[in-house]
Amino acid sequence: MTAKQIKERIFENEKDLVALQKKLRRQKKKIVFTSGSFDLIHVGHTRYLEEAKRHGDVLVVGVSSNKAIQKVKGPNKPVLDEKVRSEMLLYLRAVDYVVILRQPSCLKAIMHLCPDIFITVGEDWNQGCLESPEAEAVRAGGGRVVVLKRQSPKISTTAIIDNIMARQIVKYFKQALDKNNGALKEHA
Repeated sequence: MTAKQIKERIFENEKDLVALQKKLRRQKKKIVFTSGSFDLIHVGHTRYLEEAKRHGDVLVVGVSSNKAIQKVKGPNKPVLDEKVRSEMLLYLRAVDYVVILRQPSCLKAIMHLCPDIFITVGEDWNQGCLESPEAEAVRAGGGRVVVLKRQSPKISTTAIIDNIMARQIVKYFKQALDKNNGALKEHA
């Protein structure tokens, strides 16, 4: 995929989805939309996106902007910049287009895109998703909401980071203990 092709498939503004929606409607395509952070892409993400794509012809993925993620998850996330995350997603066969979401909610994107199907994940933090403003907007536009199970319950971006950090801490302490031959001693 060329840089030009990538640029044509990433939308920096939710309002730009109106033109995409009109184009896809003329082509009689069934539009599927989902959203998330998609930081440190892992098998759970790829399985989720593959399953989402099975519900229609075109998959549009909303990627939370750096600022939107920080509002929800704090100043230490994301690990990867929004443009890097967006481009990575386009290399996955399931993903057709990406829109960068400037707010934590994907409501604006849904209102501009009017997807036939909105895919969301069923998790403890997401209870009530079927009654959310996003779900209501999808149904008001004639679409439906599909809740998928988490595709890899034990793997997440946080789990990956925690695993890396734990390994580094163990490595650091092992090196420190080896350097000092166990207990610290004062040499005369």
